[in-house]
Amino acid sequence: MKLKLEDINKSYKNKVLDGISFELEKGVYGLLGPNGAGKSTLIRLLCGIEEANSGDILWDGESIHTLDERYRNILGYVPQKIGYYPDYTAVKFIEYIAELKGIPKEIREKEISDALSLVNLEDTGNKKIKNFSGGMKQRLGIAQAILNHPELLVLDEPTVGLDIDERMNFKQFISEYAKNKIVLFATHIVSDIEDIGNEIIMLKNGKIVKQGDIPTLLELVQGKVWKCVCTQEQAVELKKQYKISNMRIEKDGIELRIVSDEKPLLDATVVEGKLQDLYLYTYNIKSE
Repeated sequence: MKLKLEDINKSYKNKVLDGISFELEKGVYGLLGPNGAGKSTLIRLLCGIEEANSGDILWDGESIHTLDERYRNILGYVPQKIGYYPDYTAVKFIEYIAELKGIPKEIREKEISDALSLVNLEDTGNKKIKNFSGGMKQRLGIAQAILNHPELLVLDEPTVGLDIDERMNFKQFISEYAKNKIVLFATHIVSDIEDIGNEIIMLKNGKIVKQGDIPTLLELVQGKVWKCVCTQEQAVELKKQYKISNMRIEKDGIELRIVSDEKPLLDATVVEGKLQDLYLYTYNIKSE
Protein backbone atom coordinates (compact mmCIF):
# COMPACT_ATOMS: atom_id res chain seq x y z
CA MET A 1 0.00 0.00 0.00
CA LYS A 2 1.76 3.13 -1.22
CA LEU A 3 0.71 6.54 -2.54
CA LYS A 4 3.42 8.29 -4.52
CA LEU A 5 3.48 11.78 -5.99
CA GLU A 6 6.05 12.41 -8.71
CA ASP A 7 7.02 16.02 -9.51
CA ILE A 8 3.47 17.41 -9.43
CA ASN A 9 3.02 20.86 -10.96
CA LYS A 10 -0.21 22.82 -11.20
CA SER A 11 -0.91 26.31 -12.49
CA TYR A 12 -3.95 28.48 -12.98
CA LYS A 13 -2.93 32.04 -13.80
CA ASN A 14 0.01 31.51 -11.47
CA LYS A 15 1.86 28.41 -10.35
CA VAL A 16 0.07 26.86 -7.37
CA LEU A 17 2.07 23.63 -6.91
CA ASP A 18 5.73 23.41 -7.81
CA GLY A 19 7.51 20.06 -8.04
CA ILE A 20 5.60 18.24 -5.28
CA SER A 21 7.01 14.76 -4.61
CA PHE A 22 6.48 12.44 -1.66
CA GLU A 23 5.52 8.88 -0.72
CA LEU A 24 2.96 7.79 1.85
CA GLU A 25 2.55 4.36 3.40
CA LYS A 26 0.38 3.24 6.34
CA GLY A 27 -0.07 5.94 8.97
CA VAL A 28 -1.30 9.48 9.60
CA TYR A 29 0.27 12.33 7.64
CA GLY A 30 -0.35 15.96 8.49
CA LEU A 31 -0.53 18.45 5.63
CA LEU A 32 0.16 21.92 7.02
CA GLY A 33 0.32 25.37 5.51
CA PRO A 34 -1.32 28.79 5.67
CA ASN A 35 -4.01 29.95 3.25
CA GLY A 36 -2.64 30.00 -0.28
CA ALA A 37 0.05 27.39 0.40
CA GLY A 38 -1.51 24.92 -2.06
CA LYS A 39 -3.15 22.43 0.34
CA SER A 40 -6.62 22.53 -1.21
CA THR A 41 -5.29 22.24 -4.75
CA LEU A 42 -3.12 19.27 -3.78
CA ILE A 43 -6.13 17.56 -2.20
CA ARG A 44 -8.24 18.12 -5.32
CA LEU A 45 -5.52 16.48 -7.40
CA LEU A 46 -5.25 13.54 -5.00
CA CYS A 47 -9.00 13.03 -5.17
CA GLY A 48 -9.10 13.18 -8.96
CA ILE A 49 -11.25 16.33 -8.96
CA GLU A 50 -8.60 18.13 -11.03
CA GLU A 51 -5.54 17.05 -12.98
CA ALA A 52 -1.96 18.27 -12.66
CA ASN A 53 -0.28 20.08 -15.55
CA SER A 54 2.62 17.66 -15.21
CA GLY A 55 3.79 14.85 -12.98
CA ASP A 56 1.85 11.82 -11.82
CA ILE A 57 0.10 10.35 -8.78
CA LEU A 58 0.60 6.61 -8.33
CA TRP A 59 -1.18 4.05 -6.17
CA ASP A 60 0.96 0.95 -5.75
CA GLY A 61 2.88 1.90 -8.86
CA GLU A 62 -0.11 2.57 -11.13
CA SER A 63 -1.38 6.01 -12.14
CA ILE A 64 -4.65 6.94 -10.45
CA HIS A 65 -5.95 8.03 -13.87
CA THR A 66 -5.39 4.51 -15.20
CA LEU A 67 -6.99 3.00 -12.10
CA ASP A 68 -10.04 5.29 -12.53
CA GLU A 69 -13.02 3.55 -10.85
CA ARG A 70 -10.74 1.25 -8.85
CA TYR A 71 -9.05 4.31 -7.33
CA ARG A 72 -12.41 5.80 -6.33
CA ASN A 73 -13.11 2.58 -4.42
CA ILE A 74 -9.78 2.96 -2.62
CA LEU A 75 -10.40 6.63 -1.75
CA GLY A 76 -12.42 8.24 1.03
CA TYR A 77 -12.68 12.03 1.07
CA VAL A 78 -13.98 14.54 3.63
CA PRO A 79 -14.06 18.02 2.04
CA GLN A 80 -14.17 21.24 4.06
CA LYS A 81 -17.79 21.78 3.10
CA ILE A 82 -20.16 18.94 2.29
CA GLY A 83 -23.44 19.45 0.44
CA TYR A 84 -26.40 17.86 2.21
CA TYR A 85 -30.07 17.49 1.39
CA PRO A 86 -31.43 19.20 4.53
CA ASP A 87 -34.64 17.13 4.63
CA TYR A 88 -32.73 13.85 4.45
CA THR A 89 -32.13 11.93 7.63
CA ALA A 90 -28.59 10.81 8.38
CA VAL A 91 -29.48 7.23 7.44
CA LYS A 92 -31.08 8.27 4.15
CA PHE A 93 -28.06 10.40 3.25
CA ILE A 94 -25.62 7.57 4.01
CA GLU A 95 -27.84 5.13 2.08
CA TYR A 96 -27.62 7.48 -0.90
CA ILE A 97 -23.81 7.62 -0.64
CA ALA A 98 -23.64 3.83 -0.22
CA GLU A 99 -25.59 3.38 -3.43
CA LEU A 100 -23.27 5.79 -5.27
CA LYS A 101 -20.29 3.81 -4.02
CA GLY A 102 -21.84 0.58 -5.22
CA ILE A 103 -21.94 -1.11 -1.83
CA PRO A 104 -23.97 -4.35 -2.25
CA LYS A 105 -27.49 -4.27 -0.77
CA GLU A 106 -26.90 -7.38 1.33
CA ILE A 107 -24.19 -5.65 3.40
CA ARG A 108 -25.33 -2.04 3.01
CA GLU A 109 -27.39 -1.84 6.21
CA LYS A 110 -24.53 -3.12 8.37
CA GLU A 111 -22.00 -0.84 6.66
CA ILE A 112 -24.23 2.18 7.30
CA SER A 113 -24.82 1.20 10.91
CA ASP A 114 -21.09 0.68 11.50
CA ALA A 115 -20.15 4.00 9.92
CA LEU A 116 -22.69 5.98 11.97
CA SER A 117 -21.63 4.16 15.11
CA LEU A 118 -17.96 4.99 14.58
CA VAL A 119 -18.79 8.72 14.59
CA ASN A 120 -21.34 8.44 17.44
CA LEU A 121 -24.40 9.21 15.31
CA GLU A 122 -26.13 5.84 15.68
CA ASP A 123 -28.83 7.32 17.94
CA THR A 124 -29.61 10.23 15.60
CA GLY A 125 -29.78 8.33 12.32
CA ASN A 126 -33.44 9.16 11.79
CA LYS A 127 -33.03 12.84 12.61
CA LYS A 128 -33.15 15.30 9.70
CA ILE A 129 -29.81 16.82 8.79
CA LYS A 130 -31.24 20.37 8.87
CA ASN A 131 -31.55 19.92 12.64
CA PHE A 132 -27.92 18.82 13.09
CA SER A 133 -25.30 20.98 14.76
CA GLY A 134 -22.16 21.89 12.81
CA GLY A 135 -20.21 19.19 14.64
CA MET A 136 -22.83 16.55 13.85
CA LYS A 137 -22.74 17.48 10.15
CA GLN A 138 -18.95 17.18 10.20
CA ARG A 139 -19.19 13.72 11.76
CA LEU A 140 -21.73 12.71 9.13
CA GLY A 141 -19.22 13.78 6.49
CA ILE A 142 -16.64 11.51 8.07
CA ALA A 143 -19.16 8.65 8.15
CA GLN A 144 -19.80 8.88 4.39
CA ALA A 145 -16.06 8.88 3.71
CA ILE A 146 -15.34 5.68 5.65
CA LEU A 147 -18.34 3.74 4.28
CA ASN A 148 -16.33 1.50 1.99
CA HIS A 149 -13.35 1.19 4.40
CA PRO A 150 -11.08 3.13 2.04
CA GLU A 151 -7.37 2.38 2.07
CA LEU A 152 -6.67 6.08 1.49
CA LEU A 153 -8.59 8.62 3.59
CA VAL A 154 -8.13 12.31 2.70
CA LEU A 155 -9.38 14.81 5.27
CA ASP A 156 -9.63 18.54 4.56
CA GLU A 157 -10.00 20.47 7.86
CA PRO A 158 -12.05 17.61 9.37
CA THR A 159 -12.19 18.93 12.96
CA VAL A 160 -13.71 22.33 12.17
CA GLY A 161 -16.96 22.59 14.10
CA LEU A 162 -16.15 19.75 16.51
CA ASP A 163 -16.19 20.41 20.24
CA ILE A 164 -13.37 19.27 22.55
CA ASP A 165 -14.84 15.82 23.22
CA GLU A 166 -15.70 15.26 19.55
CA ARG A 167 -12.19 16.32 18.54
CA MET A 168 -10.62 13.91 21.02
CA ASN A 169 -12.84 11.03 19.88
CA PHE A 170 -12.07 11.83 16.26
CA LYS A 171 -8.31 11.75 16.85
CA GLN A 172 -8.62 8.39 18.61
CA PHE A 173 -10.63 7.03 15.70
CA ILE A 174 -8.08 8.24 13.13
CA SER A 175 -5.20 6.74 15.12
CA GLU A 176 -6.92 3.35 15.09
CA TYR A 177 -8.03 3.61 11.48
CA ALA A 178 -4.52 4.45 10.23
CA LYS A 179 -2.96 1.29 11.65
CA ASN A 180 -3.56 -0.40 8.31
CA LYS A 181 -4.61 2.55 6.13
CA ILE A 182 -3.16 5.82 4.82
CA VAL A 183 -4.68 9.01 6.25
CA LEU A 184 -3.77 12.46 4.90
CA PHE A 185 -4.97 15.12 7.33
CA ALA A 186 -4.93 18.73 6.07
CA THR A 187 -5.47 21.21 8.87
CA HIS A 188 -4.56 24.60 10.27
CA ILE A 189 -5.28 23.37 13.84
CA VAL A 190 -1.76 22.18 14.53
CA SER A 191 -2.56 20.55 17.87
CA ASP A 192 -4.97 18.16 16.14
CA ILE A 193 -2.16 16.49 14.22
CA GLU A 194 0.66 16.78 16.76
CA ASP A 195 -0.58 13.89 18.91
CA ILE A 196 -1.37 11.44 16.09
CA GLY A 197 0.76 12.36 13.06
CA ASN A 198 3.45 9.93 11.96
CA GLU A 199 4.86 12.48 9.56
CA ILE A 200 4.29 16.13 8.66
CA ILE A 201 4.38 17.77 5.23
CA MET A 202 4.62 21.57 5.28
CA LEU A 203 3.70 23.56 2.18
CA LYS A 204 4.63 27.16 1.47
CA ASN A 205 3.95 28.96 -1.81
CA GLY A 206 3.23 25.66 -3.53
CA LYS A 207 6.43 23.93 -2.46
CA ILE A 208 7.29 21.43 0.26
CA VAL A 209 9.50 23.36 2.67
CA LYS A 210 9.70 20.76 5.45
CA GLN A 211 8.86 17.08 5.70
CA GLY A 212 9.58 14.41 8.27
CA ASP A 213 8.53 12.85 11.54
CA ILE A 214 7.62 15.28 14.32
CA PRO A 215 10.65 14.65 16.63
CA THR A 216 13.05 15.26 13.73
CA LEU A 217 11.25 18.43 12.62
CA LEU A 218 11.17 19.81 16.15
CA GLU A 219 14.95 19.72 16.21
CA LEU A 220 14.74 22.69 13.80
CA VAL A 221 13.40 24.91 16.61
CA GLN A 222 15.63 23.54 19.35
CA GLY A 223 17.04 26.50 21.27
CA LYS A 224 14.60 28.88 19.56
CA VAL A 225 11.57 28.59 21.88
CA TRP A 226 11.60 30.76 25.01
CA LYS A 227 9.45 31.27 28.06
CA CYS A 228 9.45 34.47 30.07
CA VAL A 229 7.26 36.37 32.54
CA CYS A 230 6.82 40.07 31.87
CA THR A 231 4.60 43.08 32.57
CA GLN A 232 1.61 43.93 30.40
CA GLU A 233 3.57 46.83 28.85
CA GLN A 234 6.47 44.52 27.99
CA ALA A 235 4.05 41.95 26.54
CA VAL A 236 2.59 44.57 24.16
CA GLU A 237 6.07 45.44 22.87
CA LEU A 238 7.23 41.83 22.63
CA LYS A 239 4.17 40.91 20.57
CA LYS A 240 5.19 43.55 18.03
CA GLN A 241 8.71 42.14 17.74
CA TYR A 242 8.38 38.37 18.11
CA LYS A 243 6.26 35.36 17.25
CA ILE A 244 4.15 34.50 20.31
CA SER A 245 2.85 30.93 20.42
CA ASN A 246 1.13 31.24 23.81
CA MET A 247 0.27 33.83 26.42
CA ARG A 248 -0.98 33.14 29.93
CA ILE A 249 -1.83 35.40 32.85
CA GLU A 250 0.09 34.49 36.01
CA LYS A 251 0.10 36.01 39.52
CA ASP A 252 3.47 37.65 38.95
CA GLY A 253 2.79 38.87 35.41
CA ILE A 254 2.15 37.61 31.89
CA GLU A 255 3.88 34.41 30.79
CA LEU A 256 4.83 34.43 27.11
CA ARG A 257 6.03 31.60 24.91
CA ILE A 258 8.17 33.18 22.21
CA VAL A 259 9.69 31.68 19.05
CA SER A 260 12.88 33.52 18.17
CA ASP A 261 16.47 32.97 17.04
CA GLU A 262 17.55 35.41 19.72
CA LYS A 263 16.87 35.61 23.45
CA PRO A 264 13.90 38.02 23.81
CA LEU A 265 14.52 39.02 27.46
CA LEU A 266 17.43 38.61 29.84
CA ASP A 267 15.48 36.27 32.12
CA ALA A 268 13.92 34.23 29.25
CA THR A 269 14.59 30.49 29.44
CA VAL A 270 14.72 27.93 26.64
CA VAL A 271 11.88 25.38 26.59
CA GLU A 272 11.12 22.33 24.49
CA GLY A 273 9.62 23.16 21.10
CA LYS A 274 6.18 22.05 19.93
CA LEU A 275 4.67 21.71 16.47
CA GLN A 276 2.84 25.05 16.88
CA ASP A 277 6.22 26.72 17.50
CA LEU A 278 7.64 25.16 14.32
CA TYR A 279 4.55 26.31 12.40
CA LEU A 280 5.02 29.92 13.52
CA TYR A 281 8.76 29.77 12.83
CA THR A 282 8.35 28.27 9.34
CA TYR A 283 5.62 30.62 8.16
CA ASN A 284 6.93 33.71 9.97
CA ILE A 285 3.57 34.33 11.64
CA LYS A 286 3.42 37.02 14.32
CA SER A 287 0.64 37.64 16.83
CA GLU A 288 -1.92 40.26 15.91
